[in-house]
Amino acid sequence: MKLDEWRPSETYFYDYIDLSDNEIKGSPVQLLNQTEFLAGFWASFNRIRFPMERLKIPELLQSLDLSRNLIHGTLPKNISGLQQLNVSHNHLCGPIPPTNFSASAFVGNDCLCVLHCHPAKSELACTPACVRSFLFPYI
Repeated sequence: MKLDEWRPSETYFYDYIDLSDNEIKGSPVQLLNQTEFLAGFWASFNRIRFPMERLKIPELLQSLDLSRNLIHGTLPKNISGLQQLNVSHNHLCGPIPPTNFSASAFVGNDCLCVLHCHPAKSELACTPACVRSFLFPYI
Protein backbone atom coordinates (compact mmCIF):
# COMPACT_ATOMS: atom_id res chain seq x y z
CA MET A 1 0.00 0.00 0.00
CA LYS A 2 1.18 3.50 -0.78
CA LEU A 3 0.26 6.01 1.90
CA ASP A 4 0.06 8.88 -0.59
CA GLU A 5 -2.87 7.10 -2.28
CA TRP A 6 -4.85 6.40 0.92
CA ARG A 7 -7.73 8.85 1.11
CA PRO A 8 -9.83 8.06 4.18
CA SER A 9 -13.11 9.91 4.30
CA GLU A 10 -13.35 12.63 6.94
CA THR A 11 -9.79 12.44 8.27
CA TYR A 12 -10.67 15.42 10.40
CA PHE A 13 -12.29 13.15 13.01
CA TYR A 14 -9.65 10.44 13.46
CA ASP A 15 -8.39 10.02 17.05
CA TYR A 16 -5.84 7.23 16.56
CA ILE A 17 -4.25 5.67 13.48
CA ASP A 18 -1.99 2.61 13.71
CA LEU A 19 -0.34 1.52 10.46
CA SER A 20 2.64 -0.25 12.04
CA ASP A 21 4.41 -3.19 10.43
CA ASN A 22 2.63 -3.14 7.06
CA GLU A 23 5.42 -2.43 4.52
CA ILE A 24 3.67 0.84 3.68
CA LYS A 25 5.46 3.22 1.31
CA GLY A 26 4.96 6.91 0.70
CA SER A 27 4.47 9.89 2.95
CA PRO A 28 2.02 10.55 5.81
CA VAL A 29 2.48 14.33 5.52
CA GLN A 30 -0.81 15.06 3.72
CA LEU A 31 -2.77 12.81 6.07
CA LEU A 32 -1.22 14.18 9.27
CA ASN A 33 -1.38 17.78 8.15
CA GLN A 34 -5.17 17.54 7.74
CA THR A 35 -6.10 15.69 10.96
CA GLU A 36 -6.57 18.30 13.66
CA PHE A 37 -7.94 15.97 16.35
CA LEU A 38 -5.45 13.12 15.95
CA ALA A 39 -4.07 12.02 19.34
CA GLY A 40 -1.89 9.08 18.24
CA PHE A 41 -0.16 8.04 15.03
CA TRP A 42 1.91 4.86 14.84
CA ALA A 43 3.61 3.80 11.62
CA SER A 44 6.76 1.97 12.70
CA PHE A 45 8.41 -0.80 10.66
CA ASN A 46 7.32 0.43 7.24
CA ARG A 47 9.04 1.98 4.22
CA ILE A 48 7.70 5.49 4.73
CA ARG A 49 9.91 8.15 3.13
CA PHE A 50 9.50 11.91 3.49
CA PRO A 51 11.35 14.99 4.75
CA MET A 52 10.44 15.27 8.44
CA GLU A 53 10.49 19.07 8.40
CA ARG A 54 7.40 19.04 6.12
CA LEU A 55 5.35 17.46 8.91
CA LYS A 56 3.10 19.81 10.85
CA ILE A 57 2.56 18.12 14.18
CA PRO A 58 -1.14 18.48 15.02
CA GLU A 59 -1.72 20.46 18.20
CA LEU A 60 -3.60 17.63 19.94
CA LEU A 61 -1.17 14.88 18.89
CA GLN A 62 0.24 13.14 21.97
CA SER A 63 1.99 10.07 20.58
CA LEU A 64 4.02 9.71 17.38
CA ASP A 65 5.95 6.59 16.38
CA LEU A 66 7.70 6.72 13.01
CA SER A 67 10.57 4.42 13.98
CA ARG A 68 12.29 2.08 11.53
CA ASN A 69 11.38 3.83 8.31
CA LEU A 70 13.25 5.84 5.66
CA ILE A 71 12.48 9.32 7.00
CA HIS A 72 15.07 12.02 6.35
CA GLY A 73 15.54 15.72 7.06
CA THR A 74 15.44 17.56 10.36
CA LEU A 75 13.17 17.35 13.40
CA PRO A 76 10.46 20.00 13.83
CA LYS A 77 10.97 22.16 16.92
CA ASN A 78 7.46 21.43 18.22
CA ILE A 79 8.16 17.71 18.89
CA SER A 80 8.73 18.67 22.51
CA GLY A 81 4.96 19.14 22.86
CA LEU A 82 4.40 15.40 22.39
CA GLN A 83 4.02 13.00 25.32
CA GLN A 84 5.55 10.05 23.44
CA LEU A 85 7.92 10.05 20.47
CA ASN A 86 9.96 7.46 18.62
CA VAL A 87 11.82 8.41 15.43
CA SER A 88 14.67 5.94 15.93
CA HIS A 89 16.31 4.09 13.04
CA ASN A 90 15.64 6.54 10.22
CA HIS A 91 17.91 8.94 8.30
CA LEU A 92 17.37 12.14 10.30
CA CYS A 93 20.04 14.81 10.72
CA GLY A 94 20.48 18.11 12.51
CA PRO A 95 19.85 19.28 16.06
CA ILE A 96 17.43 17.59 18.43
CA PRO A 97 15.16 20.28 19.89
CA PRO A 98 15.13 20.44 23.70
CA THR A 99 12.92 17.56 24.90
CA ASN A 100 12.45 15.17 27.81
CA PHE A 101 12.56 12.09 25.57
CA SER A 102 15.19 9.45 26.20
CA ALA A 103 18.02 8.84 23.75
CA SER A 104 16.28 5.66 22.58
CA ALA A 105 13.69 7.83 20.78
CA PHE A 106 16.44 9.11 18.46
CA VAL A 107 19.04 6.30 18.22
CA GLY A 108 20.04 4.84 14.86
CA ASN A 109 19.73 7.99 12.76
CA ASP A 110 22.40 9.29 10.41
CA CYS A 111 23.49 12.51 12.09
CA LEU A 112 21.25 13.87 14.83
CA CYS A 113 22.96 16.30 17.21
CA VAL A 114 22.53 17.33 20.81
CA LEU A 115 23.25 20.97 21.54
CA HIS A 116 25.61 21.60 24.45
CA CYS A 117 25.03 25.08 25.84
CA HIS A 118 27.03 27.13 28.28
CA PRO A 119 24.57 28.04 31.09
CA ALA A 120 25.66 31.68 31.19
CA LYS A 121 25.42 32.22 27.43
CA SER A 122 22.56 32.48 24.99
CA GLU A 123 21.38 29.65 22.74
CA LEU A 124 23.57 31.15 20.02
CA ALA A 125 26.60 29.98 22.01
CA CYS A 126 25.51 26.34 21.84
CA THR A 127 27.73 23.83 20.09
CA PRO A 128 26.43 20.63 18.51
CA ALA A 129 27.75 17.19 19.42
CA CYS A 130 26.86 15.11 16.41
CA VAL A 131 29.03 12.04 16.70
CA ARG A 132 26.78 8.98 16.97
CA SER A 133 28.91 7.15 19.52
CA PHE A 134 29.08 10.24 21.72
CA LEU A 135 25.36 10.97 21.44
CA PHE A 136 24.17 7.50 22.43
CA PRO A 137 27.04 5.75 24.22
CA TYR A 138 24.85 3.48 26.37
CA ILE A 139 22.39 2.14 23.83
